[in-house]
Amino acid sequence: MQCRPCSTKHPPLAAMEDRGASSATPPEPVTVGESMAHRSRCDIWTAAVVIEAALIAFFVGMASALKSETSPSFFSAAPWRLALWASFGVYMSLVFAVIFYVELFLPRTPVAVRTKLTDVGVCAIGVGALNVMVAVVLSVGAKDTRVLVCCTGVVAAFVVGLVAFWGWLVGRYGGCDDPAMTAAASASRIGSSSGLAGQLHVARLPI
Repeated sequence: MQCRPCSTKHPPLAAMEDRGASSATPPEPVTVGESMAHRSRCDIWTAAVVIEAALIAFFVGMASALKSETSPSFFSAAPWRLALWASFGVYMSLVFAVIFYVELFLPRTPVAVRTKLTDVGVCAIGVGALNVMVAVVLSVGAKDTRVLVCCTGVVAAFVVGLVAFWGWLVGRYGGCDDPAMTAAASASRIGSSSGLAGQLHVARLPI
């Protein structure tokens, strides 16, 4: 009896290698601990100190510049101007403090939350809405106490909301886990999942 040649077509070796490479791609990090696993805590602490110091220097320097460019009594003539400027500085300093706290002590926080803090808290609210409002009020030299108090209250409301959100993050994602150990475990988990994906693909290759 004559055997028929096997008609099964095996995929080219290059295609199999491409699929193996794609299956071995590590998954996207889903927590802050996984996304920050490549950075040391010393680097994060250094960045936090530098940015907070730069913010303080900026707001103090701008307050001095406003006095020198307008009049020495710019803030004393309308004390709520200084309150408005100081509250804006508190908000900007606080939002960065929350971001660095999440990176250092809340590694289980989703990456999406960290991204929203930057995109919404810093860019949209801080650099966007609040910055425009404060700049307009101070540049026109508003003296009406009602306007200044209202604007200061708006900034203070965002500060209170940010503090409340910070507390919620601590309650939701905080714990007694060591952040360094959690980050290391996240990194090893990503590596092990990548190796397992490659092994499973090799096991499925036709012989």
